[in-house]
Amino acid sequence: MHVRIVSRSLIGQTFGHYRIVDQLGAGGMGVVYRAQDLKLGRQVALKVLPAGSSDNDEAIERFKREARTASALNHPNICTIYGFDEHDGQLYLAMELLDGEPLDRRLSGRPLEMRQMLDIAMQVADALDAAHTEGILHRDVKPANIFITRRGPVKVLDFGLAKLSPEYRRSARHLDTKNETRLPEHFTSMAGTTVGTIAYMSPEQARGEEVDPRTDLFSFGVVLYEMATGRQSFPGSTTAVVFDGILNRDPVPPSSMNASVPIELDRIVSKALEKDRTLRYQTAADLGADLKRLRRDSSSRQIAVPAFAGSPEVATVVVPSGSTQVASGSGMPPAGPPLVVPASASGAVPPATLQSGVSKPWMFGAGVGVVIVAAIAAGLGAYFASRNGNGAADPAQQAAVTAAPTTEPPVPGVTAAPPPVPTAPAVAVPVTSKPAPPGNSSTAAKPVGAAPATVKPAAKPAAPAPAPVVSREAEATQRLEVARAKIANNLNDQALTDLRQIIVDYPGSRAGAEASLLAAELHEKVGRIDDAMAALVEFESRFAGDRRAADSKLRRSMMLGRMRQPRAQVQSRELLAEVAREFPGTPQANAALSTKLKIENDRKDLRELDPVLKIEVPAVMVTLRTVIEQFPDSPQSMAARNRLATMLAGMNRHVDSAEVLEDLGARFPGNPMDVWFRLGEIYERRLNDPVKAKEAYVKVPQGSARYAEAQRRLTRK
Repeated sequence: MHVRIVSRSLIGQTFGHYRIVDQLGAGGMGVVYRAQDLKLGRQVALKVLPAGSSDNDEAIERFKREARTASALNHPNICTIYGFDEHDGQLYLAMELLDGEPLDRRLSGRPLEMRQMLDIAMQVADALDAAHTEGILHRDVKPANIFITRRGPVKVLDFGLAKLSPEYRRSARHLDTKNETRLPEHFTSMAGTTVGTIAYMSPEQARGEEVDPRTDLFSFGVVLYEMATGRQSFPGSTTAVVFDGILNRDPVPPSSMNASVPIELDRIVSKALEKDRTLRYQTAADLGADLKRLRRDSSSRQIAVPAFAGSPEVATVVVPSGSTQVASGSGMPPAGPPLVVPASASGAVPPATLQSGVSKPWMFGAGVGVVIVAAIAAGLGAYFASRNGNGAADPAQQAAVTAAPTTEPPVPGVTAAPPPVPTAPAVAVPVTSKPAPPGNSSTAAKPVGAAPATVKPAAKPAAPAPAPVVSREAEATQRLEVARAKIANNLNDQALTDLRQIIVDYPGSRAGAEASLLAAELHEKVGRIDDAMAALVEFESRFAGDRRAADSKLRRSMMLGRMRQPRAQVQSRELLAEVAREFPGTPQANAALSTKLKIENDRKDLRELDPVLKIEVPAVMVTLRTVIEQFPDSPQSMAARNRLATMLAGMNRHVDSAEVLEDLGARFPGNPMDVWFRLGEIYERRLNDPVKAKEAYVKVPQGSARYAEAQRRLTRK
C-alpha cells in the first residue's frame, strides 16, 4: 500500500529532465513509470527506488549495480540504460521503454510453439553470451526478466543481482569495481524475489558456492524447460522442496510432457540442467549454437523453392517434407487453376522446371505449359488404366491419347503424349494465369489425333511379395545394436536418446532391459552418477524379476559407496543387505556380503541387533552369520565361522564360541586353524568341562603345530 501512495504522488513530477506521465508497474525493487524525456522528446521507462528503501543498504547496492552493469552492455537483446541519478533522496534509473509483455505472462502455464520458443531462446542465449563476454553474470535469469517486444527483439532485463565473474574482477577492464560493496546475497522477498525466483537458481547458488557464467546457463535451462512444457522443472510450495529438486532430482524430459518437443531439445535442456557444472554447457555461445542448429534442422523439414523472378504473385513456395501439398508463401490467392505436377520418388517437386523460372523469366510460361500437359496426360493415363482392370495400357496406343477438357478449359494449342502412370503422389502447385509466350512451342509436343476406339488391355500385374514380418523383439534388438554402435563411436547423447526410446517402445522386453542397463552404464561413463542411478532404479522397478536386478543394485551400491556423504554410505549398506536378502545364495549375494564385511571392518561404530544373541553387537557379526547361513560349505563360510568364534570369545560368550568352533571343525576337518585345540582350551579353562576338553584334544590332527601339546594335556591327570 505504501508503494501505491508514493507512486500516485510522483505522477506529474519531474526527475532531472524526465517528467513522469503514468505508472507502468511496481515490484520489490522499485516502481516503473512512463516518463517523457524533456531534452530529446522521447518516452522512456523510469525505474524509481521507493523512498522507504533509502535506509536499506542492500537495496541501494542492488539498484546501483543494475545501473553499472546494464549500462556497460550494448546489445540489441539487453535493455538499454540511458541514465542514473538521484532526486530528493530517491534513486532512479532511466531506461529503454519497451512495448510488449514479459515471458512469464506469455507462458501463463502453457508451452510456447516450438518455432517461437527457439527464436526467443536464441536471442536470450546471445544476450547472455554478450554479458558473459564482458565478465558480467546476471544471476537472476527467469521468465519475468525476459521481455518479448511486439515488433522488436527479445530483451533481457533486471541486472540488479548481476556481478563480475572472479576472472573478470581480476582484470577489471571496463567497470570500476574498487568501490563495489560486497553484501551478503539473499533471495528473499526484500530483494524482490520469491520461491519462483529460487526455482531458477543453480545448484551452486543453492549451496552458496562461488558462481560463474555456467550458473546463468543452468537458470536459462530451467527457463527453456518451462517454455517447452509450460511447467517449472523444479516445482514446490516451499523453499526446502524446491532446493531438494534443484540439488537432487532431474525433471522428466520435456518431450514426455509435450509431444511436439523434438528429442534434441531434451538433450539440450538436460545438458543445461546438469548438476555438475563441469558437465554443463560451458558457454552461452555453445548453448546458442545448439539452439540454432535445432532451429535449422527443424526448418530443414520444409523444402523451400525459390520464387520465380518476374512473377510477383508467387513470392515463395514451400513444400513440407513428406507432404504433397504446396502453398503460396505470399499470402495471396493463386491467380490460376491448380496445377498437378508428378512428384519425384521423394515427394519433392521436380526442380528443373521450377528452377528455370529463377534464371530465365521468359521460360516461365512455357515451363508451366509443359507441366500442365504432363499433368493432364498423367490423369488420363490413370483413367484408362483404371478402365482396363488396373492393367497398363498399350504404349503405342497410349501415346495417341489427347488431352480432353474436364471441368477446367484446356490451355489452347498445348497437348502432349502422356508419360507412364506416375507411382509417386501428385503435388498441387498454385500458379499464375500467364499464358505461354507465342512462338515458343519447342517446349510442348505437337497435337495428335483423336483417341483410339479401343485400348488393348494388359495383363494384370502380379501382386508384390509381402514384406517379411519382423518380430518386435528382433526389431528392438536391431535398434539396440544401433545404439551400441553409436556408443562405440562416442555419440553418447544420441545413443542415450535411442536407449530411452527403446525402453518406452518395448516395455518388459529383453531389449528394454538391456537398454536400461546400457543407459546406466553410459551415464556412469560420462560422470552423470545421479542419472546412472536413476536409470538403474527404473530398471529395477520395470524388471523386478530379472536376474540382473541384483547386479543393478550392486552397481548402485558401488556408486553410493564412492560418495562421501554419510547418507550415501548408509544407503550403500542398505542396498548390499537387500541383495543378500532378496537373492540368497547367489554370486551377487556373495559379492554383496563380501563388500558389506569390508565396510563394517572399517566402521567399528556400526552396530546391529544379533538375531541369535538378541543383543546389539558390531554389525560385522550379523553379516558373518548371514555368510555362514547362505554359504555353509564355502571357504568364505569357514573364515566367517573362525572370526565369529573369536569375536564371541572376546565378548565372554564362550558357550556360543564353542558351538561355532564345533560346527567349523565338523564341516572343515582339514582346516588350518587349530579348531580342536582351541575348542579344548575353551572347555578346559572357560567352561570347566574336562570331558569335552579331552574329546576336543583327541581330534587335534598330527600335522598340527599344537598336536604335541594336546597329547600332553591328554596324559595329564
